[in-house]
Amino acid sequence: MRMKHLILLVCCVALLAGCSKSEITAPPVTDDTNLAGTTAIPFVGGATIKSMEGVYRLSDGVDNLGTEFVCKVSKYKVSFFSNASGLHIILKYGYRPTDGSIQFTGFWRYSESPSQGLIQFSVAADEGADELLTGFAENLTLNGEYAGNSLTIKFYREFTQAAIDKNLMIFAHHGIQTTVDPPFAENSLNTIIHAEEYGVNGLELDVRMTKDNVPILIHDPTINIRLTKKGPLFGPWDQYSFKFISDYVELVDGQRVPSVEQALTAFIDSTTLKYFWMDIKGNPDIFKHLEPIVRAAYERAASKGRDVVIFAGLPSSSVIDELNKQPTYHGNNPDYTYSAPLPTLAEETVDKAIANNCQYFGPRYTLGLLLPDVEKAHANGIRVISWTLNAKGLITNYLLNGQFDGFITDYPAYVVYDLYTLF
Repeated sequence: MRMKHLILLVCCVALLAGCSKSEITAPPVTDDTNLAGTTAIPFVGGATIKSMEGVYRLSDGVDNLGTEFVCKVSKYKVSFFSNASGLHIILKYGYRPTDGSIQFTGFWRYSESPSQGLIQFSVAADEGADELLTGFAENLTLNGEYAGNSLTIKFYREFTQAAIDKNLMIFAHHGIQTTVDPPFAENSLNTIIHAEEYGVNGLELDVRMTKDNVPILIHDPTINIRLTKKGPLFGPWDQYSFKFISDYVELVDGQRVPSVEQALTAFIDSTTLKYFWMDIKGNPDIFKHLEPIVRAAYERAASKGRDVVIFAGLPSSSVIDELNKQPTYHGNNPDYTYSAPLPTLAEETVDKAIANNCQYFGPRYTLGLLLPDVEKAHANGIRVISWTLNAKGLITNYLLNGQFDGFITDYPAYVVYDLYTLF
């Protein structure tokens, strides 16, 4: 009897932990005073901030934020990923024509802690700003200040060709780091718009259906206070229309539950991300209603010159059965301008990925390196993405000793730093 009570207690604790409310720690409001009088720097073209990408080292000042940094440039921000506890620095920037400097302002934050603060950098004209605007970063020196401290970081080297050639897919779990006080609600439009600033090139998002057959982004099967503010609605999502959900449900940070169509538009128009993984939760006939939305998104991307991959994750045999009820989804469909087969991913086994003509295989990280399965997948032209990798040591091990093509993670800063410093 005591054992039964103990098991019941453990189950109750686990249930409560699994349903705990997702606390949000929003990014701090930045001090933009140093951006006054600056002008935009183009993202693409001959003079581009993209040239900043590379590995940097601390050359002076305190080392609280780390001693080595990987710099990546997203559509609107410059981000640094440190060797100190997954710390990342996300910065806005502008060119100051009066003195020829480049000014940066933003915040720093740890991956496994909501600790964060403001930071500013400046690059003088004679410390690399002039050269950066011509696409040359080797003499770049950033002088920074934060919380009364100063630090200077200098460009150390470009990324190696080996790191670039890995072409690693880095997916944000539920759209952005979700384990420790995320900056935005998971599966939200803000996660999509800002995710690449945190180091990813892809999104992993969850798809369910409403009563009126609108695919939406949400993970849990029912409305609950883990993901939403307390409100008048409860029960399964598919008992309400999309408009009703939009009118009466707020995510924990006040955003609305987005439709897949809204999400794909934000993904295409507002980011430079390449990959969009839809984890299909298996409502009846979901692929019938999803297909026109995904095909329209591919057409939108093509019209904007965007190279994207939008694929459906198949976590179970029942979801595969749903896919096979809509054979045009993963076959040629002459009714659309974009008529090519839409890509898919099988999670359970590599054999299911092969049998269902999937382009991707997505095994759980707990299955190990799976070297024979990965080799079999590659021999069949299938890329392999392991999920969900969060522990720093595990990420390093899977990068060095595995043959995976990508990872899902809540802590992309670890992946980005290791990728560009270990190879």
